[in-house]
Formats: sequence, structure tokens, C-alpha cells
Amino acid sequence: MKPQMIVELEEWGLRVSRLIELVALTNQTLKMHRESGDSWLMITQYEQLLAEHQQELDELLKTRGLTLKVTPTDSAA
Repeated sequence: MKPQMIVELEEWGLRVSRLIELVALTNQTLKMHRESGDSWLMITQYEQLLAEHQQELDELLKTRGLTLKVTPTDSAA
């Protein structure tokens, strides 16, 4: 594998990792706002942000022929 390919793969991996982190953080924040009974607008904005992060992650994974199903659970156990 050429050095440039290794660098590109490392950068891709960092982006994937960051997007997974953003999906997890946004999902947790969304859950908190739902449980707190916050405004419909705030919840909708976080739902849209979550969808954007998931879409970007999906597109990035597809560039390497991969898919990932991310589903929230009821607990973080």
C-alpha cells in the first residue's frame, strides 16, 4: 500500500470515528431533552442534527463499500 493511501485511510478513519462520536452525543442530548419535556422546536432541531450526522456517516462508509446500522438503546449498559 502506498504511503498516500495509508494517510487517506487514516484520515477516513478519524472522520468515521468523529461522526460516530457525534451521533452518540447528539442521541444522548436528544434523549435528555425528550425526558425533560423540552420544547418541540429544540427536539426537532436535535432530530435533524442527528439525521445529518447519520447521513454523513453513511455516505462516508459507502466510499469504502461499508454500511453501519446505528440504533439507540434504552440504556447505555
